[in-house]
This record gives sequence, C-alpha cells and structure tokens, in this order.
Amino acid sequence: VTDAFRKGQVGLGLGVNQIAGAAGFLIGPIIGGLLTEWSWRWVFLFNVPLGIFGALWGIWRLREPVRPLARQHFDWFGSISLTIGLSGTLLAMTMLAFPILSQPITITILIVGIVSLILFALIEPRIQEPIVKLRLFRDRLFLLANLSGLLNGIARGAVLFLLIFFLQGPYGQDPLRAGLLLTPFGAAFMIIGPLSGRLSDRVGSRILAPIGLGISSIGLLGLTTIGPSTPYWLLALYMALMGGGSGFFVSPNTNAIMSSVEPHTRGAAAGILSMLNNTGQMLSIAIVFPLALSAVPMAAMMQVFIYGGGMSQFPAALAIFLHGVHLAFFVSFGLSAIAMIVAALRPAH
Repeated sequence: VTDAFRKGQVGLGLGVNQIAGAAGFLIGPIIGGLLTEWSWRWVFLFNVPLGIFGALWGIWRLREPVRPLARQHFDWFGSISLTIGLSGTLLAMTMLAFPILSQPITITILIVGIVSLILFALIEPRIQEPIVKLRLFRDRLFLLANLSGLLNGIARGAVLFLLIFFLQGPYGQDPLRAGLLLTPFGAAFMIIGPLSGRLSDRVGSRILAPIGLGISSIGLLGLTTIGPSTPYWLLALYMALMGGGSGFFVSPNTNAIMSSVEPHTRGAAAGILSMLNNTGQMLSIAIVFPLALSAVPMAAMMQVFIYGGGMSQFPAALAIFLHGVHLAFFVSFGLSAIAMIVAALRPAH
C-alpha cells in the first residue's frame, strides 16, 4: 500500500486499506454467530476456502512496485530461532494459566522459547541478510511507533473475545446476537480509520496517534464498570470509543512506520510491523484471558460458551467472572495508557 501511493497520500491509502480490516471486525462476529448455530467447527472450516482464494488471488494480482536491490539469501537461523522463541514463549504462558501439559514440560517449553529469543537477539545483528533488520530500530520514530503499536495490540487484542464472553455470559445473549451487538466497535473503526489516515498525511502522527490511544483508553476504562444490568447504549458507547480510538491510531501509526524507512526496506519494516501486531494480540490472549477466566468453574464456561443460555444457573460463577473481566479490562486500560505516553514521545515527521 505504501509503495502504491505517492508521498502525501500514503495515509489515505492506509486508511482505505483499513476499511477491509474494519469490515472483518464488523462482519466476522456476525458470521461466526451464524456458523455457531450449526456447529462451532464451521467457524474454522469456513476460513479454509477463503484462505485458499486469498492466496491464489494474491499470487495472481499483487505486483511489487519497488524492485528489490538484489537476490538475497534466506536467513534460516533467524527464521527458526524466532519461530521457536515466539511460539514456545507464548504457548508456555498460555499453558501456565490453563494447565493442559504437566508443569515441568510447560516450564521446559518456556525456557526453550526464552533461550531461542536471546540467541536470536545476540546473533541476528551479525547476519549479513537478516530476516528481521534490527538496525531499523535505531530510528527513534520507527522504534517508538512500533512499541506503541505492540502495546496497543496487547491492550486491545483480547478485548473483543472478552466482550463476546461477557455478552454470552452475564448478558445472556446467543452467539448470533452477541456478534450483532459488537457492531459499534467495527463501525467506529471503519468510519474513523480512513479519516485519520488522510489527516495523517497533513499533520503527521505525533498528535493523532496519542489522541487515538487516549480515546481508546477511555472506552476501555468504561468497560471496567459493565455488568448484567448495564444498558446497551452505554456498552455500545464504550465499544465505539474503543473502536474509534483504535481507528484514529492505526492508520497514522502505520504511516509513520512506513514513511520512516527507505523504499527498499519497506518490506522488512512491514514484516516487523506485522510480527509485532500479531505478537501483541497473542500476548494479549496469554495475559488477559487468565485474569478473566482462570477462576471460573469449567462447568459454568461449558454451559455458557458451548451450550448457551447465559450464567443464570451459576450465580456464584457470575461474580467471579465479572471480577475477572473487570480486572482484565483494567489491565488493558493501563497498557493502552502506557502506549499513549510512548506514542507522544515520538519525534515529528
């Protein structure tokens, strides 16, 4: 997207591109709710033909506007060590919260993951053609924009999942209606994203990014107060603030990252951006879900999320679940506030 638009219109292009992601936020939970009415397995099977179509379409239609400098060797060490490090660490963190494997095995996986990440950080700068160009982080704008994006990913990554659990649990909604009730988040994200992207072409991201994170933080703080009796208009307002704030942040922040590097390193920059976004969302699930669900009895979770019907049969579990959800939202609020401070420290561009 950055290469396809000329300088001064990159934010506009990123904002338009963001509409596709926002459409996913908007339509995904609704389709997921419909599919769950038949079987939860269809939620996964439904993505198979879409993934195949997307891969074939990309091979057929996508072209590189910027020619690479030269043919490069693949960084096998970096690829393997980073994959083992990230997957091992994230898997172990999840397993420590929801024990499936024995604790010694989980701790071993965690140690292997951490050691792999340390080796990656030590050796990767010495690789002639590294898979992750760590030297890009010497640029203060690139560093702080990616760090604020990572923190935002951790803060926001698990929120929609928690809201689905809340809507199907204390709010007593079926999967389809729960998906429909999430519409304010995706709608606000879709409306604000293109506007903030276009605005970032004129004023940069130094002002827009922290404002967006501040708005999102207000929405997250509001979610720490929700309960079964919360009127939907208030819940919708909190979701719209969170979605609109995220939309106000993402396009300007991506514009800043991609504009801070040379054209021939944009592929590496995009790879780092994607990796940190995905890592943030995975860390969010590994951190936030245990806070919200680890103390909830398994029978209550099965009743709510497999069989449906709300939590009326488990009044004791309801209080535990709400306490966990409020704590998880408060942690997300804190991370979003830190991301706002980091975003405000970036230089102008």
